[in-house]
Amino acid sequence: MIIRFVTMTALALAITVVSGCAVNRSATASGGPLARQVTESDHCGLTAPGLVYISNASDLDKLGRLPSANLAMKKLRAIDLEQEHLVLVGLGQKSTGGYGLTLESADIVDDVLELTLNARQPPSDAMVTQALTTPCAIIAITPEHWERLRVSGEGFETITRPR
Repeated sequence: MIIRFVTMTALALAITVVSGCAVNRSATASGGPLARQVTESDHCGLTAPGLVYISNASDLDKLGRLPSANLAMKKLRAIDLEQEHLVLVGLGQKSTGGYGLTLESADIVDDVLELTLNARQPPSDAMVTQALTTPCAIIAITPEHWERLRVSGEGFETITRPR
């Protein structure tokens, strides 16, 4: 009986120590969100699925020069890139309207900032615009406490990249 008690106590202690090693955050140190959706567009100009990481004004200027981009650049330029960076996540070229992305959650697990997005697509019987679109979402993220970025969600493949 005593051996069983000691074994169970040791197991509980080991689990506590191991779980304490994993860092999981859902807010910044100041209590703000790790990520927030700034805007979305049906015409971002990215013809392949992927992401663009924006950490400075030069990167933001390049984003504004994307062909066929219809982005709210005034809103994006108002963001303090010292405090927040931007991530543009694109679905690639679609043959109709009705597609889009919405930020569902953000967490830091160990050194990975994990963004979960919901990819929307139109129902098969929906009336949609018959035009090529390049839908995307632009998300402001904290630049602190992570080394890798992982974007995932139902409807598109997981994308991982270093800071």
